[in-house]
Amino acid sequence: MEMSAAVPSTTTVRPEIQALRAIAVAAVVLHHGWPAVAPAGYIGVDVFFVVSGYLITALLLREVDRTGRISLGSFYRRRARRILPAAMVVLLAVSAATLAFAPYRDWAAYFREIVASAFYVENWRLAVDSQQPAFADLESTPVQHFWSLSVEEQFYLLWPLLIIAALWLVHRRGAPLRRTLAIVLGAVTAVSFAWSLLLTVDDHNLAYFSTFARGWEFGVGGLLALLAAAIPRLTADRWHAGRSVVSWAGLAMIVVPIVTFDDTEAFPGLWVLLPVAGTLAIIWAGAPGTRWSTARAAGLRPVQWVGDVSYSLYLWHWPIFMFTPMITGVPSPPALMVVLVGLSLVVAALSKRFVEDPFRRRGGAVGSHPRVLAGALAVALAGVLTMGSVAPGIAADELVCQGQGRSPRD
Repeated sequence: MEMSAAVPSTTTVRPEIQALRAIAVAAVVLHHGWPAVAPAGYIGVDVFFVVSGYLITALLLREVDRTGRISLGSFYRRRARRILPAAMVVLLAVSAATLAFAPYRDWAAYFREIVASAFYVENWRLAVDSQQPAFADLESTPVQHFWSLSVEEQFYLLWPLLIIAALWLVHRRGAPLRRTLAIVLGAVTAVSFAWSLLLTVDDHNLAYFSTFARGWEFGVGGLLALLAAAIPRLTADRWHAGRSVVSWAGLAMIVVPIVTFDDTEAFPGLWVLLPVAGTLAIIWAGAPGTRWSTARAAGLRPVQWVGDVSYSLYLWHWPIFMFTPMITGVPSPPALMVVLVGLSLVVAALSKRFVEDPFRRRGGAVGSHPRVLAGALAVALAGVLTMGSVAPGIAADELVCQGQGRSPRD
């Protein structure tokens, strides 16, 4: 089973991928803070999807190259270390902030989405709500952005199984490994893309939140990882200038729609091809061992730093934006939004340093003991579920008491 030539390395930091993460999270933050500046900043999520598909597939294929198989237990433990601790801390913080600052009338809606986010089904919660008149307007909650994390987690659960199915076919029928993987992963990706187009026409909300309609974005990233050996052979050193053009074109395909596109009912549809193709172009053009003119900008320390904290920044910025008006009692003006972005960056850096890194690294008391991770996550989940089950009832009693003109403690 020869895969080494087809699998890009993921063991070192890829500056262009860190830059893509920085662009993606910056787009989302701009959209949430200044929607007039980045009306389609939600496109940053699509960039994240493609990057995740590329990196995870490369990781899995390298394991196949080394061992001839995929260890689901090891893969899921790595993903849990990377994703769950910071997410659970945010959900606990949002739960506490909801009790402390949110109006009673919002408690039930907030906690139903907090619980959905804790189980990584927030995208389906919003998809179902979009079909019900009582919830169809999808009013914002502090954890609404967890929909994309839910899609990503579901991808992590299903994608390795597809690769394992392809490996089974290889062993059973003696088919070429790379070709079998390309057929299996390509077929699933194509079906998902077709479903996305059809569903966008019928119901753009369902298409936006559906894992099945979004899965192809991860899939094309995965296919790029699989085909990485064939693509460089098409370009020798004399094509460096061509790669530079491709990288700049890719950047334009991401940035231009972010600041100009405003037809939400047509998205994802065909429009999502722009950021997806742009992301693929930048990953390809910035492959290790090549030179491209945007490398200097991508390699700037602030860009790399934002890419490094992008996950925590994505998690924390929206709750900070949402709860600030509740705390201050007034809407956040544009000048204050600048301060909130700065605060979000600080909190993200702290989260990266004290939550993400200790769990992700295998050294130390936390990283070397899976039971510590499991125990911490169990405690966090129990806290979220406890508040989620008790708080709505308390809120209902409070509202009844207010309606009767008496104190809830009378």
